[in-house]
Amino acid sequence: GRKVTLSNCYVMPKVEDNIEDIFDTAKYMARTYSYGGGVGLNLSKLRPKGAKVNNAASTTTGAVSFMDLYSLVTGLIGMRGRRGALMLNLDCSHPDIEEFIDVKNDLDKVNYANTSVNITDEFMEAVVNDSEYELYFRVDATGEEIRKTINARDLFRKLAENNWNMAEPGILYQNRIDSWHLMSEDDTFEFAGVNPCAEETLPGFGSCNLSSINLSEFVINPFTKDAEFHFERFGEMVREGIIYLNEVLDENMNLHPLPQQRDLSRELRQIGLGIMGVADTFIKMGVKYGSEESIELIHQIGRVLVNEALRQSALLSKEYGPFPRYRKEKVLASPFLLANADDDVMELIEKYGLRNSQLLTIPPTGSISTLIGCSNGVEPIFQISYTRKSESLHHEDTYYKVFTPIVKDYMDRNNLNKEEELPDFFITTSNLDYKSRIEVQAAWQQYIDASISSTVNVPNEFTVEEVEELYIYAWEKGLKGITIYRDGCARSGILISDKSNRSKIEKIEELQREIDELVVEHLKEDPDICPMCGGKLIHSGGCAECQDCGYSPCSI
Repeated sequence: GRKVTLSNCYVMPKVEDNIEDIFDTAKYMARTYSYGGGVGLNLSKLRPKGAKVNNAASTTTGAVSFMDLYSLVTGLIGMRGRRGALMLNLDCSHPDIEEFIDVKNDLDKVNYANTSVNITDEFMEAVVNDSEYELYFRVDATGEEIRKTINARDLFRKLAENNWNMAEPGILYQNRIDSWHLMSEDDTFEFAGVNPCAEETLPGFGSCNLSSINLSEFVINPFTKDAEFHFERFGEMVREGIIYLNEVLDENMNLHPLPQQRDLSRELRQIGLGIMGVADTFIKMGVKYGSEESIELIHQIGRVLVNEALRQSALLSKEYGPFPRYRKEKVLASPFLLANADDDVMELIEKYGLRNSQLLTIPPTGSISTLIGCSNGVEPIFQISYTRKSESLHHEDTYYKVFTPIVKDYMDRNNLNKEEELPDFFITTSNLDYKSRIEVQAAWQQYIDASISSTVNVPNEFTVEEVEELYIYAWEKGLKGITIYRDGCARSGILISDKSNRSKIEKIEELQREIDELVVEHLKEDPDICPMCGGKLIHSGGCAECQDCGYSPCSI
């Protein structure tokens, strides 16, 4: 049969500083892509440019030079009819960090990877204090030490400028990542990197199965003054989700591309239950995204989310035993657990342990949220409406307005004809200040032991200085990672507002979005027939795949 993994994401071990491991990693990536998995890879162990090597080259071309190798592998190996997905990241203290930050300014380089910088508290404190910061690398093979002293604020400005102009690299706050999860006190455990969308922090050869709950489905009496959230029913769904993902994990145990991935999945049993429809939930309840009321609602929902997930994992541990690398005293000392677990849940964990070393995440949910018609992840809705074009039989272009699903639902229920009549709790990326956006994500992060995939969309007039302020504020609020997209920046973005004089690439992207909408409509009408070739879609593990052409609508 077809060799396809049910895991959404994988992380490779940090690439060791030798030629064998550099190319073994490329081989492991290729095999993982061939099974349908995305990959995260940390390059920070590779010696910097100009360091001595014991071969004919005398000196190395540096960590950044190998990015194109891994990007090429990603572009070559297909995943269910699409290319692979790759995240490359580098520590902020690596002497090649400036070159890494600039690498994607060359549009001919590293075309098949996202990039992120691992930022430490030490670096951020140097930024805030406008002080010096040392880039350092020790080559174990030769004993050579490479040091370079820079001004932290200058490097931070370079990072902000690239984000402002090219929307990359993103930022990962390493200390927060390392300290806020169930295994944080276990000295035998170490994260190696993040998956391509950065919502999954994973060890080397780690993997994760993802699933998301649509929060907006738990709003009772939506769009009325009597609207409320059904916490009990939501808690039941969380428990069912944990059971479901554990079953998927077991089903997938022998479907991982590499034996090392199978072994680690068995030892750690990492899963990723998430949420989507946050913005829709607020709108259905008449709550303004980013308001104090919305933050309080997040805390109420988040508390249920984390406790019911922990509860069910403990009950599964009672029945099947804890994950093999479970060390009771270390897990019970986790600040994440101590801050979030209710007394009765803590008693269950003390008695039975946990079935999973990781439980919760918030993916971008771009495809599945579009499929079911809700807002994605923790993001606000992008726009109230879009302009669409259709061509008549007489070859005349017709332009018409299409409202975002939640907007159309509200307008239909209230007999509204103009978007100007909408109440002020209809918040979009264009009228939401960045601090409110970060505060929403920070509130969710308190209850999430993995991470949150996040892009803050900012207007074209957003300045480089404001990008710096945004990243400092995100660090202060305890986020694990974040990136921005400035409307109209040099690199085509994830979401593009209607503009005149669009490039060919932008026009192609619009056509692709229209195709995606038609695919969604087709799947709603006939979920068993492939929209690409007419073959039969086989449903498995919450996903579906065409047995004739390999098409799958279920990428997350």
